[in-house]
Amino acid sequence: MRFRMVDRIVAFEAGRSIRAVKTVSFEEYRLKAAFGDPPYLPESLVLETVFQAALWLVMISSEFTQMGLVVGVEEVRFVNPVGPGDRLSLEVEAGCYRVDSVRFDGRVQADGKIVADVRGCLADVVQLAEYCKPDDMKVLFSEIYNPDNGGVG
Repeated sequence: MRFRMVDRIVAFEAGRSIRAVKTVSFEEYRLKAAFGDPPYLPESLVLETVFQAALWLVMISSEFTQMGLVVGVEEVRFVNPVGPGDRLSLEVEAGCYRVDSVRFDGRVQADGKIVADVRGCLADVVQLAEYCKPDDMKVLFSEIYNPDNGGVG
């Protein structure tokens, strides 16, 4: 199963940063409740949301010729749980962007509260066409990139 964790891209600066939005659906938060825990979005999916935002930054920065594969994370701190209907605001910044790799940090907030802080992520940069169709990703980008309304709509 493949999860699409970024609903909207609201801003980006190629090679430097991206801001995105994700609204937690009722199906996603039930995943953790199935294991007897409170009904929250699993932390692994919060982390995946940061990774996918970073992936979009690599694709956009390379004009859809490359993507990133996360190979390591130095530190992850989960601060507050995420429930159904929460709107996550993501900010990912590339600290070091090279031809073969990118190092990035990410922060996730919901209702002005920090949900997660991710530091020292490393992604290998690979050819996008080896993993998916670049034209398909361009179409998806055209559907989710919406800088005018802050990701609403």
